[in-house]
Amino acid sequence: MFGRKKLKSSQGLLAANGRVIRGHQAREKVGASLKGSNATISLPADYGFSERVTLYRFLRENIPIISGAIWIWVRLCASPMEFHLKDGAKERNIALLKSQLDKLNRILSPNPYYKSGGLDRLCDLFFSSLFIDGAFAGNIELNESGKLAGFSPCDIRNLTFECEADQAGYPRWNIYRESEGGRELLDPATFIYIPLDDDAGDPRGKSILQSVGFVSRLEQKLLDDMQKTQEKAGYNRLHVLIKKPERRLGETEQSYIDRANSYFDDTVTLFSGIKPSDSAVTWDDIEIKTIGPASGTGTATHSWYLSHRALVEDICAGVHLDPFMLGYSYSSTQTWARFKFELVLREIISVQRQAGRFFEWLVNTHLALEGVDLKASVKFDNDRVNSVLEKYQAEREQSDRVIELFKAGLLSKDEAREKINERID
Repeated sequence: MFGRKKLKSSQGLLAANGRVIRGHQAREKVGASLKGSNATISLPADYGFSERVTLYRFLRENIPIISGAIWIWVRLCASPMEFHLKDGAKERNIALLKSQLDKLNRILSPNPYYKSGGLDRLCDLFFSSLFIDGAFAGNIELNESGKLAGFSPCDIRNLTFECEADQAGYPRWNIYRESEGGRELLDPATFIYIPLDDDAGDPRGKSILQSVGFVSRLEQKLLDDMQKTQEKAGYNRLHVLIKKPERRLGETEQSYIDRANSYFDDTVTLFSGIKPSDSAVTWDDIEIKTIGPASGTGTATHSWYLSHRALVEDICAGVHLDPFMLGYSYSSTQTWARFKFELVLREIISVQRQAGRFFEWLVNTHLALEGVDLKASVKFDNDRVNSVLEKYQAEREQSDRVIELFKAGLLSKDEAREKINERID
């Protein structure tokens, strides 16, 4: 056989390539569904809500850029929480709130070995579920005496939603939990559901990974192609060219074919067992070439880099982060990077409002069940270590301006002190 094919007689026939065409098998829709005449959502039959959430979790666990994006968002949003009472609260009330928060921390501790940190752990779970799944859900647990005994996060893939009209005729969503034991209507007094970017027709929320699934698949395919290409470049293939032997005088066609094929098979056997350190010795009717990348490999490498950069930037746009925040250095200036980070901080504040709703509900429910007549508010400490010098200079300039107004008689002493305190706070 020549060129990977043996010689055949003129009476031989080529084998036809066959293929089997299979029809598309439809799948039933699975996952958290929506029911109701006022608002319905039709999803592709083979891509339900539960499968999408499972896909988002898979992306977070297996693709580095997705994992890094979720890590950054969760750690930036989960800044230290501060619980406050109304202005002018008495010292004993502040001390009572602190003791109740310590007790709640111990109650929410995931296991007896942790001892504390329940609220901090729950804060990480909240933002992680919010960004990956598109929502956070869970219910408080009560003991026999009616006190708060814990909080159990809920897998949103087990929830279904039904739209019903209330007494005034307005649509209202009821949430059910599906399990092997049946279907349970969840009590709004003990169950909380906080979606991300929900709308009137879909209360389930949207994951920040919703728009990057396809692009991340392309990015991983590109990396796989790069690996295969580099492997071929490092281990070049051999291309052995064997000259077709001449037919001898008086030799039959079948004898000629058998002799040529035997010679071809012997040569293939020789090269199939050759090692990287071995040398090949043949007659001059055999030519050996290597199959590798052509000249100008730098241009090809640069093309790989630009292609991967384009996909990375597309993924970064989908997760609302700049490439430099995920460790990619694409020659961003310091001023531009600072502007982008300031923009991300503003986005963080808007997301933290949803977390504040949850923790205020949780803490105030605990206080009410404990018989403590206090209501706490939540604030996230987003003070940054970087740009401290710029912040100090801005505060000093503002204070100097207020002092000038005071010396000019335009502000009283109390008004000047109040304005300076407002700027410092």
